[in-house]
Amino acid sequence: MAMSKYPKLFKYIIVLQQYWQNLFVYRMSFVVWRLRQFLSSFTALSVWSVVFANQKTAFGYAQDEMITYIFLVTVLYNIILSSSLNALSGEIYSGSMSTKLVKPINVFLSLGFQDLAHKILNFGFVILESLILYFIFKPSFIFPNQSYELIFIAWVALAALICFIINLLFGSIGFWSPDSWGPRFLFYIFLDFTAGKLYPLDILPNIIQKIVYLTPFPYMSYVQIQLLLGRLQPNQILPITLTMLAWTVGLILIFKLVWQKGLKNYTAMGQ
Repeated sequence: MAMSKYPKLFKYIIVLQQYWQNLFVYRMSFVVWRLRQFLSSFTALSVWSVVFANQKTAFGYAQDEMITYIFLVTVLYNIILSSSLNALSGEIYSGSMSTKLVKPINVFLSLGFQDLAHKILNFGFVILESLILYFIFKPSFIFPNQSYELIFIAWVALAALICFIINLLFGSIGFWSPDSWGPRFLFYIFLDFTAGKLYPLDILPNIIQKIVYLTPFPYMSYVQIQLLLGRLQPNQILPITLTMLAWTVGLILIFKLVWQKGLKNYTAMGQ
């Protein structure tokens, strides 16, 4: 009985392998993406190195805390926020998505494994890039808090799922327009400042923090790192977990409505 499940899973493993092969054939966009991420991390580390050049603490962070934060956010940002769905809206608008819709596979599982392949590849590269940054800046680190490893893993998984759903929503624009790049570009720019990529969010004024926490973005890397650094109180863990679950469920419901409405108008022209 258990063996019958393997062929179904094997189909999606093939999807993962094919996506890797395509990346290595058409690799320019991936190389540009990795270069952008490396330069962003290099810039952040350069800025904070200058800030701590003549002082030991800034904004409530010691130098080793801040540098550890930047390295951790670099790794998490590339795991959680990297996505293979940038071309989804074009596939839908052009009609090529129809070939996936008629195949005996779950479209969203297929896209999920494709996204997983992208994240695994990005993880390998970000480790290499982090080693390069380490030898350039020669920082000292603080040892992360290991008391909440399972919670950390669960939060990373939830954040990756939230990001996946948001990218599906951007892809759904293809039911009405071929161009999702503009909104997606603004999204990533906004994300850099609200997910804690360039700096910890707790250095911002309280009123801005409250506004940012009304969005799902602080839960995409910032809270996970605060947990590792031991800067969260135990009584904050449950509310953050419930908030992430609420965003996950809410975004899934929104996506279902958008997807179903899009399918009603979907004609797959030219296919």
